[in-house]
Amino acid sequence: MKIPTPEKTPNGYYKLRMRLGGKNIVITGATAADCRREATAIKSEHLTGRVVQKKCDTTLTSAIDNYIANRPKLSPSTLRGYKTIQKNVFISAMTQKLDSIDWQSVIDNDEHSPKTIQNAWGFIASVYKENDMLPPKVRLPAKISRERAFLQPEQIPVFLEAIKGENCEIAALLGLHSLRRSEILDVTRADVDLESGIIHVRGAAVMDENCHVVHKKTNKNATSTRDVPIMIPRLKTLVEQFGGKNSDYLVSCHPNSIWREVNRVCRQNNLPEIGVHGLRHSFVSLAYHLKWSEIATMKVAGYADYGTMRKIYTHLAESDKKISVDSMKNFYTLVK
Repeated sequence: MKIPTPEKTPNGYYKLRMRLGGKNIVITGATAADCRREATAIKSEHLTGRVVQKKCDTTLTSAIDNYIANRPKLSPSTLRGYKTIQKNVFISAMTQKLDSIDWQSVIDNDEHSPKTIQNAWGFIASVYKENDMLPPKVRLPAKISRERAFLQPEQIPVFLEAIKGENCEIAALLGLHSLRRSEILDVTRADVDLESGIIHVRGAAVMDENCHVVHKKTNKNATSTRDVPIMIPRLKTLVEQFGGKNSDYLVSCHPNSIWREVNRVCRQNNLPEIGVHGLRHSFVSLAYHLKWSEIATMKVAGYADYGTMRKIYTHLAESDKKISVDSMKNFYTLVK
């Protein structure tokens, strides 16, 4: 590959862009010769299987601050996620310069879950690219696949009876209608049309970097904006009894309170602790049990990815298969 000709920038320095190994590399220098010299070295190192990182005096935490400052329109939840990584993940690397961090050692010694580390590294890689640097090649821990707990169809009536009168009852019933936590917290009295029996899901409520609830006019994606039929009579009764104004939110408790209350009710009634998202998964489980089509379930639940929906349905189908096989085994044990 021929080294491109460096271009002079308005500030008097020179810049050279080249593509190597499927990545765009930007090199700057005081002279055109400096740029060509560094580009030649990088090309040579690449051909021998090594990558020379661009020099950078910026610390990781300062680079993160700059990355965030360059994006003033970040959503509150995204900003909170970035700040959480900055404060809690890869702590030993935060005060080090970008070009001198031994990332494999940092990752190997981080005690967070594999999922947290993978998500954090995705953000850090973006910070490197923001500084015209190649993200270092690292070995990330493999994610541990855990099945999310949910209620089986026969457990849902037990849960409905147990949740009656609890502070989180409306929130739980909205979750069983497929609403996500962010959607549950954003439903106002005006969003529920009792005459038509429809819940208009339009916005979302998320946590900002200070753990305050912030309401947004839009929710997770385009398919999340939807009309959900009211299918649990008790929800309609509770909304009718709601004494607030049309602009008041049906659920006003803290998001973590919903999670704690749902799990407490589950524990006390020998049900799996499903949290808030497990309510949504329980909706899908019941839809599968009632032989809803995947398309119908997707539309009501607001799934954007058909693959996600199929993965859940496939998981439920495997569970059905095991029950069927066990029942046949039981049949043959009775045959003399």
